[in-house]
Parts: sequence; C-alpha cells; structure tokens
Amino acid sequence: MTPRLTLRITDMLSDAGDVARVNEDAAGGNRCSAFVIDGATGLGEKSIVGLEGSDAAWLARLAKTFFEQQVTPGRNMADIVRTLNKQAATVVHDSSGGLPIAPWSLPVAGFQLVRVEGGSLVAYGLGDCRLFLTGSDGVTVDATALPGSHVNEREGARRAIVHAGGLAAVRALSDEPTVRDELRRHRATYNRDDSSVWTLGTEPAAAKHLVVERLVAELPAIGLLCTDGFAALSDQYGRYSPAELVATAKSAGLKAMLAELRRIERAEDPDGRLYPRFKVSDDATALLFEVVV
Repeated sequence: MTPRLTLRITDMLSDAGDVARVNEDAAGGNRCSAFVIDGATGLGEKSIVGLEGSDAAWLARLAKTFFEQQVTPGRNMADIVRTLNKQAATVVHDSSGGLPIAPWSLPVAGFQLVRVEGGSLVAYGLGDCRLFLTGSDGVTVDATALPGSHVNEREGARRAIVHAGGLAAVRALSDEPTVRDELRRHRATYNRDDSSVWTLGTEPAAAKHLVVERLVAELPAIGLLCTDGFAALSDQYGRYSPAELVATAKSAGLKAMLAELRRIERAEDPDGRLYPRFKVSDDATALLFEVVV
C-alpha cells in the first residue's frame, strides 16, 4: 500500500511592497494543499471591481477563498481554475456595466499550488510564482509555470530604468507614460490563443494551459512557495541558491528573510541600478511547509 502524505504549513507571510498601496498577493492552504497567488498590478486609470482601488487585490482574495474551499482531494484542478475564471469574468463584466474593457486592463494573477494526492505531491501553476522543495537527501527541485521569466523581466526593467533616468524618482516604472504603454502592449498578449502567458483572471481557457508537475523528493521534505517578489532573494539579488533559500527559511524564519529583502531594495539599491526591476519593492509573499509520511 502506498503511504499517504501529510502537508503542514509551518510559516507564512505576505507583505505589501509599498505601504501606500494594497497588497496584491495572497497565500493560504487547507488540509491537502498550500498555495501563493500574485496579482498583477493594474495598468488602467481606475479599477473595474473597485476593491481598495485594485482589481489585482480583489482577484487574489477571490482566488484564495476559492482555492481553500474547492481544492479538495480528487477534485480536478483544471476544473477548479476554469470555474474560478468563469466566476471572475462574470463579476468583471457586471462591474463594467457592459462597457468594453481593454485587454490590458483585465485583472490577472499568477499562482503556484502544491497538493497531496495520496502518496504523491503534485504542483500546479500559472504565471511566475515559485515552488522550491528540498528532500531529506538535500536535493532541491524548483517548479514554476514560467521558467526563466525573471531574466526577461530584468532585461525589460534595465531598459526602462535607462529611459526613465532611475527607479527611485518614480517608485514604479509603470507610472512613466512610455514604459506604461509598453507594459500595456505586453499585458494585452496574455490569455490569447497564441500566448505563452496564461493566468487566473477572466479567461476560462487558461485551465487548458495549467502547468502540472509531479514532484519527487526524499521524505520528510521542506517546501517554500513564494511570489516572484520574495523569490528575488535568489533569482534577482543572488543572495541564496534555491537550496539555501529553503534552508534559511526553515532556520531563520520568513520574517528575517523579508527584512533582508527590503534592506537590499530600499537601502542598498533603491534606484534599481544594481538590480533592475520595475518597482523599488514588489509585494512579497512566502509560505513554508513540510511534507511527511
């Protein structure tokens, strides 16, 4: 008989990148799963749904509640994502009063989720959230639906910083009109038949593009789910390897790592010259869990 696995959340945090803006990330879990969600900051002049001025925050909170209620043993994840996006599309349509919505203005979010399925551990995702899982043998695996996306984002941010004359002056490059127009053009390509980026949001067809990976790790294992804002400690700032990221999260705790992250962004490199990025500080969310037999 295949042994059943148990997943336990041991630490979790979610921190807004800017105290003047609502946090557009979310994290949560239930008895069989854990997840993080990264809402993409809106590029429109005003929100559609209107939650604290952020459609991304609304979508992240909707997805958190939906996942905690609906991700149950045996439930098909593609069906869950399809149903969630149908519900979101209905709310967005009703909130818009039937007026046309520019594709770049639609709310979108990425997510990474891990679920215990009997004796297996399976990862599901859309977008650029991350999962790092270290087995008892020290081997660390990395799961994401958009591998290498941080490299493309860094290069785009580098060009935008040169154009804007620095990051600190604008706080977020998306506030600069030329950069915002380019971001809108890119966002408008999401969730189309020819797209490489599919998300939570208003397109049910995204369910067909769900990235699924069956994870193999020696048990007991320690896992770290995080949005790209937290994964930057490894991906962008090079302070940790994936294995070190998980080990430090376990030994030092997520709060200490968040303090290090914000120190890098706000004290060491507030202008984005050392580490090109689109915001001084992005929302950062992380969830630490263990898997045992």
